[in-house]
Amino acid sequence: MDRSKTLLLAAHIDTVFSHSADVTVKREGNRLHAPGVGDNTISVAAVSLVKRLFDELGIVPEVDILVTGNVGEEGLGDLRGMRAVVDAHPEIGGAIALEGHSLGSVTHVGVGSRRLEVTFNGPGGHSWGAFGRPSAIHAAANVVTRLDAINLPTEPKTTLNVGIFEGGMSVNTIAPQARLVIDMRSVEQESLETLVGQVDGALAAAESNEIKVDVKIVGDRPAGRLPHDTGVADVAAKALSLFGLEPVFHPSSTDANIPISRNIPSACIGLAGGGNVHREDEFIDLDPVPTGLAQLILVTLESARLLRAGTL
Repeated sequence: MDRSKTLLLAAHIDTVFSHSADVTVKREGNRLHAPGVGDNTISVAAVSLVKRLFDELGIVPEVDILVTGNVGEEGLGDLRGMRAVVDAHPEIGGAIALEGHSLGSVTHVGVGSRRLEVTFNGPGGHSWGAFGRPSAIHAAANVVTRLDAINLPTEPKTTLNVGIFEGGMSVNTIAPQARLVIDMRSVEQESLETLVGQVDGALAAAESNEIKVDVKIVGDRPAGRLPHDTGVADVAAKALSLFGLEPVFHPSSTDANIPISRNIPSACIGLAGGGNVHREDEFIDLDPVPTGLAQLILVTLESARLLRAGTL
């Protein structure tokens, strides 16, 4: 199949909530309340409706439209669903990812990330009787000190965070084990890879005859950047302007990271308004939904037209 003849519409179907969460939808006026109602249930409903809307309106898009509900967008999912879709369909020539909140947002820059789970193992021992033996916690703390000394660029924005630090057995035991979970992010892949090298160096320096360091990659999302004034991002901005909305361009980590990093014309757009994302009292406002749906239809049709013409 010709790569230039398929447009992807993607909405992730995973949420941050456990299977035991009560996802009963409650309506209060023009708001719907439920865990995951905006992130990302409404988007899944929207992409599912596209074909029906086209049929009812008598519209035939100018290229094939591939609709997917994919997993792995949240948490440590590592965008595995979107990777699988794009890998399996080399004919994709453009992609629109959808998020339920933030109508008016247009993401054309994918924030890349590398996440590490690091385990330090040492000999342990009694804090008095075995004093002098290396502590896994002390080794981990020294690594954090080294990480704090890394000079991070503000442009391109690049960040580093130790989100979890745990270990030890008791107050009078030399810690035999410690664990760090490290999050590195950047809007530029080159800057991210530079930071990864610096962190790897700090971890390697912590190894000794008695302290072993085990590193596991638990997240690896590619960074990418496409111009905001061409491709899907430009189409989305122009569609929003038709409804009197000013587009807000911003970097984020979304399903669009995958096609953006491969230079496939792509963007992630918002559908509605709401709040309390990733909380059990999450909500969406219904008033903007018709505008969000109309935006989706316009962006899909115009992107399809440009894709067919070879100018997306």
